[in-house]
Amino acid sequence: MAKQGKKRTMSICLTDVDKSRVLVHGNGKKYLMIETWDYDVPDKFDNDFSISISRNKEEAERVKNGEKLDRIFIGNGRIWEQTDAMRPMTEAEIKEAGDDLPF
Repeated sequence: MAKQGKKRTMSICLTDVDKSRVLVHGNGKKYLMIETWDYDVPDKFDNDFSISISRNKEEAERVKNGEKLDRIFIGNGRIWEQTDAMRPMTEAEIKEAGDDLPF
């Protein structure tokens, strides 16, 4: 059996996302560049990492030049050990579930 990784669950506050940060790909799909930062110890809510919007080129250059810029925090999450109870869906389960996603 192949080595299993760790699952990360996270939540993102979409109302705090500045729409100018959303990148539109040539195919029309929209993306938000994000990054996670692992905590040395879990926070008071037992979260293992934070989620922030990645810096754009201008901001990265400003930081490189010594300017202090706060990160745009949009969420947090937890890391879970993989268990045998977690497995990919079978083809039959995927077909049965259908596509009822709201987006």
